[in-house]
Amino acid sequence: MILGRVIGQCWATRQSPRLDGQKLLLVQPLAWYDPDHSSDHLVCVDPVGAEVGQDVVVCMGLPARLALGDTRAPVEASIAAIVDGVEVFRDAGDGPAFAFAPGHAPESLQEH
Repeated sequence: MILGRVIGQCWATRQSPRLDGQKLLLVQPLAWYDPDHSSDHLVCVDPVGAEVGQDVVVCMGLPARLALGDTRAPVEASIAAIVDGVEVFRDAGDGPAFAFAPGHAPESLQEH
């Protein structure tokens, strides 16, 4: 699974009938994503109702198709969840590092 942020939406006037009624979103991977090819974004089917600017969890391959309920769908990436917040701890001895979804940081860490 990949943690990413929705950066846009795309439309297709002609598409596979298995994608009828599905929203397609552009997702920019945020962390821990090292594909074997260069990629700045993913095109994901959105069965959960995510919006631009939200952080999401993306699943790839067969789990992406299972999320749609159709293993024959021509889909490689699907949004599995909308993220409310993320907390990351480093083991390098630098102390904890924190990352939060937009608008979800505790008040003590929000910029004023």
